[in-house]
Amino acid sequence: MFRSHITHHDLERYYLGMIQSEAELVRLEEHLLACPECVARAEEAEQYVDILRAALLQTEESHYLLAGR
Repeated sequence: MFRSHITHHDLERYYLGMIQSEAELVRLEEHLLACPECVARAEEAEQYVDILRAALLQTEESHYLLAGR
C-alpha cells in the first residue's frame, strides 16, 4: 500500500500502461480501492491521457492529409 497518495506521474504512467512491475501495479490498484481522493485524481489523469491521445491522433491525421496533397 502507498504510504501517501499516488503521485500524478504514477497515475499518468498507470493509464499509459507504463507500469511494468507487477508489485507496483498491485500496490497502486489496492490503494485506489481504498482511497476516494486518489480515485478522483485517477479519473482526472485518465481524462488527461485520453485528451493527449486524441490530440496525437488528430495531429497524425493532419500530417497524413497534408502529405497526400
